[in-house]
Amino acid sequence: MARTTTSLTALALAAALAAGLASSAAAQAYVVWGLGAKTCGAWTDAQRTDEAKAEAYQSWVHAFLTGAAFGRNGLALKPYADINPEALTRWVDAWCEANPRMTVERAAVALLDHVAAAGVQSGGK
Repeated sequence: MARTTTSLTALALAAALAAGLASSAAAQAYVVWGLGAKTCGAWTDAQRTDEAKAEAYQSWVHAFLTGAAFGRNGLALKPYADINPEALTRWVDAWCEANPRMTVERAAVALLDHVAAAGVQSGGK
């Protein structure tokens, strides 16, 4: 059941990203569900005080990146092959510290843009 839910969530995110997200400057053309709709302040609080909740936020960001990779097909990011997950978390930690009123989704989009700009891409899966 959890795998099905995760797959459906990733597919929904991928479809939304493919349909509407060209870059972080683009108007938001999708609905954000779950922890991505929470503020960066909530992310930061969880990282400091609640390990289980912190892991849930981190999983949301990883799932968002997975959906983005799926949606971008030919420009698939390889977040788990080329980037240390702890480095992703540290990057979001810093972004959220600087932008506590923004959403976790905006942090994930900024991370996606940052990773893409750094050239951590491949031609396929």
